[in-house]
Amino acid sequence: MNNREWLVRQTDEELSRKVASECRLFPLTAKILVNRGLTEKADIERFLSRDTMPLYDPFLLPDMDKAAARINEAIEKKQRVCIYGDYDVDGVTSTVLLYLYLCSRGLECEYFIPERISEGYGLSLPVIEKMKGRVDLIITVDTGVTAVAEAQYAKSVGIDMVITDHHSCREVLPEAIAVVNPHREDSKYPFLNLAGVGVVFKLLCALEGNTERILELYSDIIAVGTVADVMPIIDENRRITGVGLNKLAETENLGLLALMRRAGIVKYGKRVKKITSATVGYVLAPRINAAGRIACASRAVELLLTKDENEADVIAEELCEINKLRQTTEQKIYEQAVEMIENSNKDDRFLVLAYDGWHQGVIGVVASKIAEKYSRPCILFSLDGDTAKGSGRSIKGFSLMDALSSCGDCLLEYGGHELAAGLSIERSKIDEFRRRINEYANPIFGEYEHTSPLEIECEVNFRDLGDNAIDEILRLEPFGLSNPQPVLVIRNVTLTDIVPLSQGKHVRFRITGVENGKTYSLNAVNFGMPFDSFAYYDGDVCDIAFTIDMNEYMGTRTPQVFVKEIKLAMGDEDEIGVTERNYKILSSGGSYNGAEEDVPDLADFRNIFRFIRREAGHDGTVLSLTSARRTLEFDYDIPVTLTKLKIILEVLNEQKLISLKYRDRNAAVVAMTPSAGKINIDESPLLRTVRAGITQKVDK
Repeated sequence: MNNREWLVRQTDEELSRKVASECRLFPLTAKILVNRGLTEKADIERFLSRDTMPLYDPFLLPDMDKAAARINEAIEKKQRVCIYGDYDVDGVTSTVLLYLYLCSRGLECEYFIPERISEGYGLSLPVIEKMKGRVDLIITVDTGVTAVAEAQYAKSVGIDMVITDHHSCREVLPEAIAVVNPHREDSKYPFLNLAGVGVVFKLLCALEGNTERILELYSDIIAVGTVADVMPIIDENRRITGVGLNKLAETENLGLLALMRRAGIVKYGKRVKKITSATVGYVLAPRINAAGRIACASRAVELLLTKDENEADVIAEELCEINKLRQTTEQKIYEQAVEMIENSNKDDRFLVLAYDGWHQGVIGVVASKIAEKYSRPCILFSLDGDTAKGSGRSIKGFSLMDALSSCGDCLLEYGGHELAAGLSIERSKIDEFRRRINEYANPIFGEYEHTSPLEIECEVNFRDLGDNAIDEILRLEPFGLSNPQPVLVIRNVTLTDIVPLSQGKHVRFRITGVENGKTYSLNAVNFGMPFDSFAYYDGDVCDIAFTIDMNEYMGTRTPQVFVKEIKLAMGDEDEIGVTERNYKILSSGGSYNGAEEDVPDLADFRNIFRFIRREAGHDGTVLSLTSARRTLEFDYDIPVTLTKLKIILEVLNEQKLISLKYRDRNAAVVAMTPSAGKINIDESPLLRTVRAGITQKVDK
């Protein structure tokens, strides 16, 4: 059972009705918009249209004029240029974007992306040394803003440098021809949250002098990098990503097409699944990212640059296989990390874990999962000799970069965002670092609960979820950071037709309910929930927290619920708690007011025994106690309290008439056992204890 608090937002109902009326929206859409601070008609229309969201002047970015001038000089003089990128999706797409554009301008350039394990993150002095004498200009993408020594060395050997980056700046900037970064203190750019590929996009706009044309040519690549780097999908990013996802659905990039074929998005030459930010974030991005995590990111660049369909297919298949290896490696590290936390680190406010040989390429993903599981910031270090390389992830409201800065003297280097960072450290200083970063985190983290609540937009019923209403909600796309897909809750629905998906990796079922005499039903999927771990059963009445979408397959559209969390409906949850308390009292010979109603007689035993024989037989079945109680009452006209049912099951198990094995508080595997001859239920020690407690109360 999930005990995380569900925090349902309090919506201004009067304002929501006003917005719904003025903008001719469904009530649910209006509530979501009001919750997100959109209350004026003009703002709402601009947000829903997306195409009227702003595209800012690229020259508002610091040094953009210098960057454009130096690159134009290189184009005019046919100079030797190297694009220096990063190995994640943002770095890969940034590299591809700039390479394609410079080639279209007639410049023969090269690109370089460091190998994560052997060369590490960012600019490298040995690599620059190799470029000496054969490169006139290095243009960095998605990296370089902290490369002070590297920029100085490049200058000393006659290589100019233009830096484009979006990571946090330090006090001292590299000495380069230009440092283009919206986070510079002197920046006048009105939107801080461009991805690295977004900064390159603005560079191309400055070079081309035509923003719309650049967007038309490259928006699919820009959208992939922006979504994959988890940038806020608001303001300018909403425009860029919205246009880009539409282009991605009809992309002519052979590499992206091949990857979508391998991922099952395109079949028989036709797109069979809708392209959304989730498609990028959960399907395409992990496969592109896998190259840089497990193998070499240059392979992903080759995929997006190739003009050969066969080569695209070969590389796409290769990346999919690498991604499977990444998943296996990641799961092993995750299990080791959880075990370490449970054994020694579970009281730390800031989790710092280190282990010899952890794969550096996946520890960031694992850190993210650990941070989510424990609702605490987390850093995982991969130990190698006397040093360790780490990757950290934080939680909402806690700046990882501020935390690292507080004990930066312990570290060899570090850099990143508020919620994600990379770092390195000497092995001998890890314990000191763990102590100091927890000292920093303790007073701040005291403001947070150990378990972050699940934030829910509002409660809904089935009538709110018609096809037209869902389509209107989907006009809020593209979803992402700062514009998340709305999480809704529907209460008191019945689960039916529960089946495994993908060899038991996921669970599918239907939810049904009756409203105003009409029965409603929707398909639901709980992705990432192993079927064997699913704690709910046919007939359970539950509250479901979910997102809603229109599932598209081969031209057919059907509403589908994507489950975030499930809880037994409040009445059932309360009843289970009461049952546990009552059973504990009765089985120890005690009593309470009304206990007589919970003590079974012989007729009760006969009725329940026949019910089990019908439902379970000798092969057995998983029995939900709350569901079984309702079935007995409404289908068989056998009213029984949950406490009485539990006592009967325990007695039948004690007397070896059935086998009983609990899976959780509300579910048990029940099966008939081979007949052991005639048994007198009245001789059951448990039943005698229960009856004795009641008798003593009556005597008193």
